[in-house]
Amino acid sequence: MDTLLFCYANDRDRPLPELRQEDDGIDRLLDPGNSKNYFKKDRVSYATASVVAGKLLEYKDSLCLFHFSGHAGSTILRLEDIEARGVGIAQLLGRCPNLKLVFLNGCSTLNHIKLLTKEGVKAAIIATSTPVEDKVATQFSLLFYEELTRQYSVTEALDRAKMQLQVSVPTDIQPIRGALVDDTLPEISRNQWYFYAPGDDATRWKLPTGVEVTQAEYSPNGALRIALKKALGTYDPSLNEQFEAKKASNLSKAGLKSWLDEEVLRRLPYPLSEPLRKLLSPDIVDNKILGVTSSRERLVNYTSLFESGVDLLVVALLAQVFDYLLRAHDEGTPLDLDEDLTKLLQSLMTAGWSGLEPLPLIGVLKRLRRFLKETKTELFVPDMEKLVQLFDEQDRFYDSVLFLHDLRRRLASPAGVADIPALCKVGEDHLVKLCEQLGFWANYQLESYKNIRVIRFFRRAPEYQHERVVLRTSQSYRQDEKFFQEVALKELWECQSVLLVKIRRSPDGIEEPARFLNLSPLVVDQNAYRKSDNSVFDLYSFHSAEVPVSGQVQYKHIARPEDRLLGVQPYNGDSKDEPDFRVLREQMRTLRSLLASPADLAKTPIGVPGNDVTNDEDLLSD
Repeated sequence: MDTLLFCYANDRDRPLPELRQEDDGIDRLLDPGNSKNYFKKDRVSYATASVVAGKLLEYKDSLCLFHFSGHAGSTILRLEDIEARGVGIAQLLGRCPNLKLVFLNGCSTLNHIKLLTKEGVKAAIIATSTPVEDKVATQFSLLFYEELTRQYSVTEALDRAKMQLQVSVPTDIQPIRGALVDDTLPEISRNQWYFYAPGDDATRWKLPTGVEVTQAEYSPNGALRIALKKALGTYDPSLNEQFEAKKASNLSKAGLKSWLDEEVLRRLPYPLSEPLRKLLSPDIVDNKILGVTSSRERLVNYTSLFESGVDLLVVALLAQVFDYLLRAHDEGTPLDLDEDLTKLLQSLMTAGWSGLEPLPLIGVLKRLRRFLKETKTELFVPDMEKLVQLFDEQDRFYDSVLFLHDLRRRLASPAGVADIPALCKVGEDHLVKLCEQLGFWANYQLESYKNIRVIRFFRRAPEYQHERVVLRTSQSYRQDEKFFQEVALKELWECQSVLLVKIRRSPDGIEEPARFLNLSPLVVDQNAYRKSDNSVFDLYSFHSAEVPVSGQVQYKHIARPEDRLLGVQPYNGDSKDEPDFRVLREQMRTLRSLLASPADLAKTPIGVPGNDVTNDEDLLSD
């Protein structure tokens, strides 16, 4: 197994706080890969000469990365007990045939490149030519290893670390290619680095993932299934009981996986279950089952599941904020929105939130949650409290958020992604961290209500009947599987809506609908607005609005996010063969009227009155 060795040495010239921050930070970043046995990480926090020499001899054949952080000079590395001779360290590293990277994060280590290459070291080397400030050295190191954990190559990770660091500190990385370093190399200014790469292999090296980069080595979904079963079973214990019964019945491995997949999908709201179905279901070409393999499409489904999780979180919070504002308006209660919150809500209802970077996204979640607390509004989904806090914590969950966000950006880049099997494996590890927090969604489902019919009796108030369509997905090889049920309701819904319904679950696992949260117009069922056949659902989530330019509101298809956006024009130009979006326009107009001054509202064309015309991992791996 490939070994990564990290040595830290403290002295009066390198204060402990910065060195400890770097030591702890890198250890946290690399711990998931180490725990998955992708590589062995050895951390020496107080490096002495005997310990460093012993480690280099012990890992001679497996060492692929050597990192030193501490005070240094052109010919020495200052350890805890002595000033170690640079040539001695170079001789030990020269006996490591698997060495791919040497990172000397200390002052004036440029000359060590010559010492290392003279001893036959063929690895890439990162060094400096002048003194380095402790804080800057720590920042650069942490940024570099963070990018490596996202499966960027050494060169890509260095460039990305440089681009981030130079926002606050002038930064450059001087490349050295080819032959041995001579004495004519120019010195660059303080807090700058050199990068020596003896060849293309050194620049392309990435952190090991424990698999060869081939389709045959990739074994997906085992950890994902286990995480989902555990998370959902916490909220619905019947899942665990049924699983143990199925396992005891000597069901085949394929049969057990298929059963579990179906049960997991049934317990998640459609926006989460649909991308998950695509991850769990095998590819089919010409009616032949090919199995689940690493592919770019699989990576896209990673990001789709991540985006759907974020989308549900924002939508549920926003829907509660708007519900409060509507009720307050109807009751004549002053809204008393502060300027910052008003601007935030206006921004979300124009630019949307799908393009937000992680930090602004966290700011949105915290501000919406704070407003609900200030107004003493109980969270419709109480478990969101913990999830919002996790988004704001520097732990592995947050690392996974950053990875999946970055993966989405890479997939959208013209350059695309390389080493897809390795990315699929690392990406699934991060997806597991996300899915571990999704168990509470077992208590909720999305439902669409449409085809409202009035039932009248003599000397009795009217009753209203609707088609209740529970939005679910299935692992079956059909496009979707729908579940329909008509229920009698005692009040007329003011609109055709997609509702987030909290379900009651009896001890035997029977589900009954309970409270609901109206998600429209943030999530809509296009077929609820059709004049004729609406026997299937067609779910879209709010994407953006072109205000005040054209007033068009755009929605993204939840099951097929790569589809063209659905545009709802500001005026009623719907023909008899098109969806009738009058109700949707009225909803958007009402929300905007709550957020806009009279002057602003006059500039907002959509829905303005008069514009609308009234008419067990191995067992569960694939």
